Amino acid sequence: MSKIEKQIASIDKKIEIISPLKIDLISQTFLCNFNDIKSVIRVDDDLPNWLKKRRVSEWQILKFLETEIRNQNILYHDFDNGILIREFSEGKKISNSEIKKKESLVSLGKELKKVHDINIENTQVNNFKIAIENYRDILKNKIKNDWYINHGFKIFDSITYRNESLIFSHNDLNSENVLWNKKYFFIDWEYASVNSPYFDLASIVSSYNLNDKEIGYLLNGYEKDFQLEAEKLEIWTKFIYFLDYIWRVCLIETSKHNEITLNLESSRKNLDNIR
Repeated sequence: MSKIEKQIASIDKKIEIISPLKIDLISQTFLCNFNDIKSVIRVDDDLPNWLKKRRVSEWQILKFLETEIRNQNILYHDFDNGILIREFSEGKKISNSEIKKKESLVSLGKELKKVHDINIENTQVNNFKIAIENYRDILKNKIKNDWYINHGFKIFDSITYRNESLIFSHNDLNSENVLWNKKYFFIDWEYASVNSPYFDLASIVSSYNLNDKEIGYLLNGYEKDFQLEAEKLEIWTKFIYFLDYIWRVCLIETSKHNEITLNLESSRKNLDNIR
């Protein structure tokens, strides 16, 4: 019996695995039936402590979002065995050509603004700055000797939050986490936190490689009166690329992964193109 089979066997409920959905660096996700409900099960590998804490935070956020965003219903969780089961959200991934249409970007902007408008005053939500400082602490012995890590933190430190309203941010809006079913919606909230609205906007810009005209369409849906600072958006977009590298090195430092399994050399080459 494989490790994943053992983890699933630990669930004292009726569960039927239908098909794999996604395999990433830290987990595997499957479509399943859970107590006759169409669901998604995510089974983690052996996670370092900093990622285990993220899983607990994710669960808290998803419980909060059950009343705010109705496609996030949790059916089962077991932190010790690295298992999370949520109700399946029917939706399809959007192609680059489709999402770049004016009506698509306006619609996407509207849904993003709904997320950013969620009231979190009485809710315990992590702060993005704290997450970055945690990465900095994990990598404190590598910063001086790795130009990419050092430069990534320098970019972040150059960003000012002064006079900016911080909002509830998804923080991982790549094309895998943006789906469509009559409207756009978002999945995988493990990195959500209090943050600048520029982070999610920059994530969409970088994920879909939007040009200035397309960014204008996105903002028309998001908020017509939003005073976009182009330089700040550019800095956040650049930081997101370096953040992926920083995250990968953190995983190398705290898990079984190495530079080869995380394709770090390719990441460096990509960053060389956006210095």
